[in-house]
Amino acid sequence: MAPVYTLCAQVRGGERWGGAVLALFMGMIKPTLNLIKRSSWPWMSAFMAALLAISVLSFVVEVRRAQGAVAQYFAIWEEDIAKSLLVKQDSTLLDKILGQLKEVHSSVAQVSVKPRDGMCAFENDIPITLFSLPAGQVQVCYSSADLALKTVSSPIFLIGIFLGLVFVSFGSRRELLNRLQEQKLQSELDRNKEISEISRQVAHDIRGPLMALTTLTSLSHEMSHEKKELLGLAVGRIRGIAEDLLQRGRAQKNEETSTQASSGKAVKGGVDVIQVADRLLKEYRFSYPNIEFTWHQHVKAEKLIVPLDEMKLLRVLGNILNNSVEAAPESEASVSISLLDRDQNWLLQIMDNGCGIPEEILPQLMEEGKSFGKENGNGLGLFDARKALQAVGGDLQLRSRVGVGTQVIMIIPKITAHTTEKIS
Repeated sequence: MAPVYTLCAQVRGGERWGGAVLALFMGMIKPTLNLIKRSSWPWMSAFMAALLAISVLSFVVEVRRAQGAVAQYFAIWEEDIAKSLLVKQDSTLLDKILGQLKEVHSSVAQVSVKPRDGMCAFENDIPITLFSLPAGQVQVCYSSADLALKTVSSPIFLIGIFLGLVFVSFGSRRELLNRLQEQKLQSELDRNKEISEISRQVAHDIRGPLMALTTLTSLSHEMSHEKKELLGLAVGRIRGIAEDLLQRGRAQKNEETSTQASSGKAVKGGVDVIQVADRLLKEYRFSYPNIEFTWHQHVKAEKLIVPLDEMKLLRVLGNILNNSVEAAPESEASVSISLLDRDQNWLLQIMDNGCGIPEEILPQLMEEGKSFGKENGNGLGLFDARKALQAVGGDLQLRSRVGVGTQVIMIIPKITAHTTEKIS
């Protein structure tokens, strides 16, 4: 009987392991259902088809395993069973042997040495021989419910479920990321449309006050020539900003190519950086008489065309000068602008002797929305400046030391055939 006990012990151990795995599987049901709810129909359909295939495969394996265990048991006791069938004097041993089949495998539902009444979904007939001569056969019927229970707790089924969940998770995550990307793009598009409408409205509403300022400039006889010139420059900047806003709004409304249109305009016309710097310095010297502004041209040229739109260069340089003015000390404040020639680029350096910026904050200041030392700062000045320069192949660099000052370097590419091709 030792071989039978060994076989029964192995089966019971496997059943205990299967029960533990079944408990684990039951704990996975809720996360699985949540994952399926979040998945789209194509992914869920693929998962269900794979689940069906895995279930069928696992069920077939369990049926074969039950039949193998029973066949192994009969191979041990075949001679005793054959003698009981042939002699038919004492059926006690036969009943005992056949009764232990349910301990060999729990799926065994019924065992009979005679033709059974009724139907059995899963059964097999085991021939019994004695000295190679037929002695009869035993019919074994298996429980479908027990086989199904073993199927869902089998390693094949659980591994298949795990791989299926990984597949669905990957697909669902990818689909979710695509949806989020679409929502982000749609949100940006809506925001751009809203900004476009606001820009057009501001450009329209600013025309009234602008006309009044223009009339005041022409009618004011008591104003000195210098003040008239400065007022004219300020009015010109306001008019340029209004026209730029209106043009951007129209380009955004008609087609999503405002950036390309702006780039093309910058390349075809360009702007004289020396003239723009002179105009701005006149305004800032008049507005901030307590700050010393110096202008160093280390370039032997009276006119220097760079691949930027005039309003864009005015806005970029004006924002940088505003930062320098706001950081200036109360006494002996100075701001220096230098124009240098470096290989394929022009360098426009703006230096101040302000409070300076901590080194760890410098890289963040050129990101959108990042500001330092300003209560009402919106973090758009340096971000917009760098974006405008990078659009034409340039860049913006920032250096600073606390208590010493800050240096902003505008790297502007020279107008060449390569620059034109890159921008267009």
